[in-house]
Amino acid sequence: MRTYLDCLPCFVRQALEASRMATQDERVQRKVLDSVMVRLSHLSLNATPPAIAQIVHSLVKEVTGNPDPYREIKKKHNQIILDLYPRIREIVSESDDRLRSGIKMAIAGNLIDLGVQTDLGDLEGSIYNAFSSNLTINNYDEFRATLMHSDLLLYLGDNAGEIVFDKVLIEEIKMLRGMEIVFIVREKPIINDVTMEDAEFVGMRELTRVVSNGSDAPATILSQCSSEVRDLLSKADMIIAKGQGNYESLSKEDGIFFLLKAKCPVVARDLGVDVGDTILKRNKMKN
Repeated sequence: MRTYLDCLPCFVRQALEASRMATQDERVQRKVLDSVMVRLSHLSLNATPPAIAQIVHSLVKEVTGNPDPYREIKKKHNQIILDLYPRIREIVSESDDRLRSGIKMAIAGNLIDLGVQTDLGDLEGSIYNAFSSNLTINNYDEFRATLMHSDLLLYLGDNAGEIVFDKVLIEEIKMLRGMEIVFIVREKPIINDVTMEDAEFVGMRELTRVVSNGSDAPATILSQCSSEVRDLLSKADMIIAKGQGNYESLSKEDGIFFLLKAKCPVVARDLGVDVGDTILKRNKMKN
């Protein structure tokens, strides 16, 4: 998915929010914004939003000297959702279709996205509201059928906190079918995207194999992925991609199951849905 003019103010907002997390010095914050706006003026809109966001947040880190501005808030979100884990687990296990409920919970968790908004308000209430809503794009039957005939599942993670919901879905998949599942995280910190540190904190590594993708982009940019991950992508029978960033970077790839909440007008327009809608979409396979 290409970048649109509408995305540019969002990049500037992200830079300001990240710089304020990194430092209290307004002179440094101003330097970040000046650097970002100059760089944005020379970037092609043919690049995907995550590719541009990677550049923007690299500038934030470079100018402020802080390699992980979102570290503390990521830890906070991981702990908040871990505290909710027993209740999330209970809701899914008591449902009539546990796999469907696991998917909906995983999508509900996608609202934890600091690239879109930093004020999450009533997080618990927002999650349950998202879980209770109907999927606007619903390729569940294809998802289940593909799952039942797959031996290797690659799960492309998204954000801290949200990873706990991914853990619940993976637990349901493992109970339904014995298969190899590999969970993919970012190589280095970027916004609130999930890293190996987050996977360890929430116990994902105790549940399944976790691999870094070799990149610090807030998405899965194939050209930046390690040879190990590219090999896994070529061998996987099924690929799940969580979140807007992965949709933006992989929307032209075939056969991927995208699980996300449409949180901005640009992504919603590309999907043909409204902002706030929840999505389980499989990209059409090539003939």
